[in-house]
Amino acid sequence: MPGRKSMMLQDTYRRLRNRRSSGRDRRPEGSRYSSSGSTAQLKKEQKTPLAIELLKRPASINPQALCPIFAKLPRELREQIWDLALTRYEDLNNLYNIKDRVARPGQAAPLRIAVKLLLTCRAIYVESFLKPFLLNPMAVFDGDAVDIPGRNPLTRATWDPLTCYKLKFWQFANISSVEITAQQFTLEGGTLERVARLVGTRERHKGYESRGYTIAGYPSFVEPKESRNDAGEPSKNLLIGRKITHLKLRMNRTDWWSWSSHPADCESTPSDRLRLEPMINVTDIEAKPENNLAMTIGYEARKAGREPDFGLDDFEKQGRWGLQIGEYWPDLVTFELVLETFACKKAQLDYVVQCAKLWSFPLNDRYQLSWNGKEDAVRWRGAQLYDHDDAEWWSFEQNTFRSTKAEDPTLIQWRPTTEDDSAGQEFIIRTLTFERKRNEDHFGRSRP
Repeated sequence: MPGRKSMMLQDTYRRLRNRRSSGRDRRPEGSRYSSSGSTAQLKKEQKTPLAIELLKRPASINPQALCPIFAKLPRELREQIWDLALTRYEDLNNLYNIKDRVARPGQAAPLRIAVKLLLTCRAIYVESFLKPFLLNPMAVFDGDAVDIPGRNPLTRATWDPLTCYKLKFWQFANISSVEITAQQFTLEGGTLERVARLVGTRERHKGYESRGYTIAGYPSFVEPKESRNDAGEPSKNLLIGRKITHLKLRMNRTDWWSWSSHPADCESTPSDRLRLEPMINVTDIEAKPENNLAMTIGYEARKAGREPDFGLDDFEKQGRWGLQIGEYWPDLVTFELVLETFACKKAQLDYVVQCAKLWSFPLNDRYQLSWNGKEDAVRWRGAQLYDHDDAEWWSFEQNTFRSTKAEDPTLIQWRPTTEDDSAGQEFIIRTLTFERKRNEDHFGRSRP
């Protein structure tokens, strides 16, 4: 194994040297990097951004006194400009084929981050070099590989952890939000735990320092030698992992256990309905058909003011994804749940959301994540045919354009096109946001 790691490192260094020599790895003016690409220099680059060394020599930074951005705007307004400029966006000049499964609202085209802004001048660079990592989530996919968009920034899959080698230690440390797309069977099989290990949520919670990656691709964190400076103030060590405070969990239309079930079968067969329950280890298991009703059982219990008891043994209790949030993601401030299905299954998704509004996710003895009372629902129109329609013929037959009902969500335009999409299939996306709140008993009183 050591030999393999050495070969991987040598290959990484070789690629970096080639990029610099070809001029593709541009640096701000007066860069401290030489073309030799020595091992010592590369190690330093992993740990220390150029901005830190520039700030130690302020005379080396042109204040850009003739530039209106610096001459007329205060720092607060410049920060807002950097936030807008360095938030990821859809590259609408390179639209995905509408038949691609990755094409959907918010992802009509590959996502980009305008990092070339950091190359304009040192004054901009030192103010904004952390923004791409503070503003944009790391997107992790745990499911079907065909759902992973290509060339998106900060994207990785649970089965390919080595993707994070592309991030320098300080870049990885300064990510504070994560976006997960998971299939239901992987969610109930430990997605939240796996991704937490890939991101290092527990080590970030402890205030540990990012020190690269293990040979398996997992992040390596160590306790920092110094957490405070000589004046007793908190250290500005950029290797200290930021706490993950925002998590988005997405399930797309083909990620449900029962996504392929014919809509008509759902009336009589519980196992064919869309269902999701965070406090049971698995909702689809042949040995326990009663688990198919877990979501409804949980809903009725919570309406009565109590948490449901599904009679799980100690081993089964460990698999509840609802408790994995508090165990592996203890610093969350918001948790966004994004659920998508076919428009012809709208009633099923509506019931899932109705049940989910009563969910709560314990973080510790004092706090939990609870629904904030707001919801978002959109309807969008895609292609007429997808690759999965060959096996599930009903999706084309029953999911194409229909008369709009009063209770239907607003139909949005999610891609710039003049094409007639009236024959395209329709899909529904419902979003709930859970926020960090003090624990309350079932009568709404705050616990001491």
